Amino acid sequence: MTSPATFVVLLANDLMLSSTVSGYAAQAGRSFCSAGSVLDVVAAISEDPTALLLVDLGLPSLELTSLADSIPADVLHRAVAYGPHVHTAKLDAARSVGFGKVMSRGQFSAQVGTLISDS
Repeated sequence: MTSPATFVVLLANDLMLSSTVSGYAAQAGRSFCSAGSVLDVVAAISEDPTALLLVDLGLPSLELTSLADSIPADVLHRAVAYGPHVHTAKLDAARSVGFGKVMSRGQFSAQVGTLISDS
């Protein structure tokens, strides 16, 4: 059985969503970090290998393969990637590099509290 995540890392540039995720993390008793780049994610994950990583596939400079190669496999398998439902190629790419959950942005917004509390 894996340890529950004590740390939530959000790779996104949406300040409203960052505030929402931060609030859910606090409610669940978890620390929160907003990351703006793969390097920020790697630094945050190195602080806590049980971290739950949440990734916005809509980030313009995001290179999924680079991100997947830069983090431990167990973090990647717990990670959640989300993006617009019409961007099927990005959603499929996230699945193919090994993200544990891939969902539309609407699904993510509706389930983010549960994703964090159940992690």
